[in-house]
Amino acid sequence: MANNMDIPPAPLQILALNDAEDSENRIHSDEVARRYGFSSALVSGVNIFGYLTQPLVRQYGEQFLQQGMLDVAFLKPAYQNDLLTIRSESLGQESSRRSHVTCAYNEEGALLAKLESWLPAELPAVNALVESEPGRSISVRPEISDQAITLNLPGPLLHWQPEVEDNTHHVSVQRDQSPIYRGENGFIHPYYLLEMCNIALKNMYLMPAWIHTASRLTLRDACRVGRDYRIKTIPTKKWVRKGHEFIILYLVFYSDDAVVLEVEHTAIYKLAS
Repeated sequence: MANNMDIPPAPLQILALNDAEDSENRIHSDEVARRYGFSSALVSGVNIFGYLTQPLVRQYGEQFLQQGMLDVAFLKPAYQNDLLTIRSESLGQESSRRSHVTCAYNEEGALLAKLESWLPAELPAVNALVESEPGRSISVRPEISDQAITLNLPGPLLHWQPEVEDNTHHVSVQRDQSPIYRGENGFIHPYYLLEMCNIALKNMYLMPAWIHTASRLTLRDACRVGRDYRIKTIPTKKWVRKGHEFIILYLVFYSDDAVVLEVEHTAIYKLAS
């Protein structure tokens, strides 16, 4: 009999939703997105990430959100009302208790995003940057630029207490039917977790138009509503490629004094003209 870990989750189809049209990031507006050569406003990467996790949570339930590695890359834009097909392939690696590649395709069959997810026999060591002292509060956010970014200098600590209503809203946006996100002890939706990385980035800088390109998450414990979290944010790398200016942030989520989540978060903070 086949091991449940070797059976790929059933495919999912979902209409992409741009729920960020009124956000500070104007790449989610038609006017600004078209100025940069896109056909219309971009659906947020965090939303696409949420779609990619849905078949995996449906198959593995709580264990998928309690521990593991998730590495997502956004390759091409998704637009409002694109019909997305989410397909998973099981890799069955001996060094991992589960391992999948999950991809999002549009109606033309173009690959828009790819999520690699796995549960290694042992999670990697916590990054030494967790020991860094958080920065001071910022009264006025500087507009992001090469000069404004100081590598390895932590931003101010972000305090977060997700309530049931906040999580319910994100689950509703995702049209996710999983029961594990419900109630006063529900799991925080992955879309909401990754959105907090965007909020932590915007907590440091004013960012008129930018694109989330990738994230790598190390989930060390379950994240649930009603608990107090502290998020530390540290810029670790910046570079220019084809005129686009990139940044990588290291983010660590604490609950009490325990590290529950680490994220490497990559974005184009300034698009080529």
